[in-house]
Amino acid sequence: MLVAERKQKALFEAFLDACRAQLAEQSPRDLRGLVSALRAIITDPANRPFFRLFDEVNALAQTQPDRFPGFGRASVHDWLPQLTELLRPSSPDDVTAQAQATLALAVIRGLMLDDNATGDHLRIEAALEVFDGL
Repeated sequence: MLVAERKQKALFEAFLDACRAQLAEQSPRDLRGLVSALRAIITDPANRPFFRLFDEVNALAQTQPDRFPGFGRASVHDWLPQLTELLRPSSPDDVTAQAQATLALAVIRGLMLDDNATGDHLRIEAALEVFDGL
């Protein structure tokens, strides 16, 4: 791995740690609160460059798996335990908590990908509003 790639990885890991800390600080306890908290993180203009980098690395990981081994799986499974734990108090069981965490993560990642691809922030905000109202 090149020195520049190591530095990028370290920077990205620090950013993800900060996002996880911010999420823990907000401490959402249900699906609506979780989506709202994730929304605040991904729509923060200061975070946009890092999420754009995430999308780029994720795309590269699909076509160059030897360069980014396990990235795709890790980018989901690194988040699920924290999200599931946050939802556990409002869920009837662990399976439901994990399903809700999966739904929240999938919606946020999909809209983040769309936002990064199009730059249409207003449309993405509207979609998040619709999801929040479900």
